[in-house]
Amino acid sequence: MRAIILVILTSIRAWTPSPRPRRCNALRAHPAFKQKKDPKYSLEAAVEAGEAAQRASVPQSFDDVLDEMGASVGAALDSGGARFLVECLPPGLNPELEMTCPYDPSRELAVVQALLNAIPRRVIRVACPSAGDAAMAARALDIEGCSFCGLSSAPGAGKDPAGVVKRVFGKAPDVPDCVLVVRPRNSVGDPVIEDVMTCAEAAGGVGASVVLLNPDLGMKVALGIHQKDRWAAFVRSFAPAYHFSNWCAFARPSCRQIERGLVRYTHSGQWEGFHAIPQLDEFNGDLKRYGRPFGAEGAPPMPFLRAFGGAE
Repeated sequence: MRAIILVILTSIRAWTPSPRPRRCNALRAHPAFKQKKDPKYSLEAAVEAGEAAQRASVPQSFDDVLDEMGASVGAALDSGGARFLVECLPPGLNPELEMTCPYDPSRELAVVQALLNAIPRRVIRVACPSAGDAAMAARALDIEGCSFCGLSSAPGAGKDPAGVVKRVFGKAPDVPDCVLVVRPRNSVGDPVIEDVMTCAEAAGGVGASVVLLNPDLGMKVALGIHQKDRWAAFVRSFAPAYHFSNWCAFARPSCRQIERGLVRYTHSGQWEGFHAIPQLDEFNGDLKRYGRPFGAEGAPPMPFLRAFGGAE
């Protein structure tokens, strides 16, 4: 009997895994630890990348993004043109990062305020997604010469073009010099792009410029080729005035965002891309993590033109 028990205990010991040394997450994140696996994960590489980002004047905070956006939009409008696109998508406004950094209305109001202060026009009409958004913005922002309205109505987008013109222009205190359309987004059965097209055509009739802020006008449903071409031609009629967005990859299976860099466009600096510094590549909502610039000439505004196959 003892022999049987000894055999059983020996078998259990043979199949029991030996204790492994515990890994420290702080140690794994240290540059010296990463350097053992990949030479690019070194402290020297991170410092060099950070210095490159400073030389390129990459925004280090949300306020820096607003200042850079205001200067770029003002220069673009002064250079001439009638239709401009502004995409300011830092953490809190980027729909692709909503799982990590939820949408923050206060940041959108800050972007709108910075744009209104930067646009060199006397009378500005701000078209918000709805009448409720317009009322909230009107209470929060008190800027001389600016008035607010809702873009779409109850019947649905594209079904009341006369109503769009009346809301945006007919009820305005004065004839606007510029129309700012905030966050227009297509949805299934509600193509907001039709209302935006009506608004842009009416603005051209009174000599007003049009600025789109953070639009998502991709096609949500199947369309005929003629309507698709008409929408695509309208989308391409807008010139970029500013773009800032994060580029992230999704870690599987957790679907957690891991940042790989950012892309920006300014009126003076054109398209630029920046890799994320390796030691700070996990997305945490901070902006002090960019370096190692790479070429991004001709890159289209991704959330705006992706569904239309790029810009021509």
